[in-house]
Amino acid sequence: MPELDYPPVLHDVLEEHFEELDFLWELREGVLFAPDWTLEDLAEIEERAETHLDALRLAGGHAVDLTRPALAGEEVFAATAATLVFMETGRSDLTREVLEAFRKPAAPEPRDGIRIGLRHSTIDAIRKELLKLAADRDAALAAAAADVLAFHRVPVPDVDRLRTAEDPTVRVLAYGAAGKLRGMKAPDDLRPALGDQDSEVRWAALRAAALSGMPGLEDLCRRAAMDRSAPNPEALGFLGVLGNPVDLPLLRDAVRRPETTAVALAALGALGKIEAVELLLDTMADKEHGPEAAAAFRRITGAEDIDAERPPPSLVGGPDPDSGVDEEFEDDAPPPDPQRAREWWEATRGQFSEDGRWQAGIEWTGAVAMLDRLPLQARRDVYLAACSRGGFEQTDLELEGKAWSSGSR
Repeated sequence: MPELDYPPVLHDVLEEHFEELDFLWELREGVLFAPDWTLEDLAEIEERAETHLDALRLAGGHAVDLTRPALAGEEVFAATAATLVFMETGRSDLTREVLEAFRKPAAPEPRDGIRIGLRHSTIDAIRKELLKLAADRDAALAAAAADVLAFHRVPVPDVDRLRTAEDPTVRVLAYGAAGKLRGMKAPDDLRPALGDQDSEVRWAALRAAALSGMPGLEDLCRRAAMDRSAPNPEALGFLGVLGNPVDLPLLRDAVRRPETTAVALAALGALGKIEAVELLLDTMADKEHGPEAAAAFRRITGAEDIDAERPPPSLVGGPDPDSGVDEEFEDDAPPPDPQRAREWWEATRGQFSEDGRWQAGIEWTGAVAMLDRLPLQARRDVYLAACSRGGFEQTDLELEGKAWSSGSR
């Protein structure tokens, strides 16, 4: 195999490209399902990251030498950036380095970062090795490999065994892989997960069941949500995601119970029925749950400028000039103003039909092409709802894939 090229470079500039690639991938992963980000916003981050990756590609061996330590470091997204650099070379020797770092990481962080990098790399040359790793007795390694394979829609034998692993992170990855591979068809696959001690595991299992088109999912969620002795908050919240208007009374009732108020408000936002707006407006006056009610109201209507005005600094004492704290970051976000929200609603309610399911002021009709218009959180949830009812048979979106390669574009 020919030696790597070492063209003339400015090493300080090359380090900046690597740091920016690291930073942008951390940012990207953090906003994947944000309520106020769109595919267009995500694509902008990806384009910026690709520019920095291009510069590292051109640097040849210099970039490989610079990024190699990150494969064994302590930072997740530095390992992601390094993986992208190594995999982009297409060299088998460097691919083996990535796999070895993935197999025996110095700490969990680099393995997680390599996993993300491999999700977004071409894995044809290492598919067999990843399948072997997915069968490894080390559950953490097997789950990470299964996640990569499932992201690329490569069937993973015996991934079910990982759902009962001791580590909840392993269980989350296992259910995520099962959903991507449409492997959660039987209600018995979900029932144990609904009783899992970890909330993230419960959410991951519910999403996997929806992606798989599990029969009876809505009924399972209702029974778990209505269990008065131990109501399941994730099942309650997922009824909003599934979007059946019949669940509106159940969610309204849950808003009035202190133990389920927060999750029920989020579920009403996901449900997207304007019949919930009056309850949300009323709840905005609640000091504890007002921000959650406002978030649900915004999710349905796309309303802006409904927050209370900040008082001038002079009226509240102002920031301490000697504190070293910037005024911009001193206070939390202002609370919602129920009156402003109500005035906005009264002025615009005629634009909203009662029959539709509304997300960010957009009426969701079920058309795949509409997904690109929705904020990322809503896009994910309406897609899950459609899949749960057997829709989108010909469209398999990788919800965590790159925006520019989305199946809906």
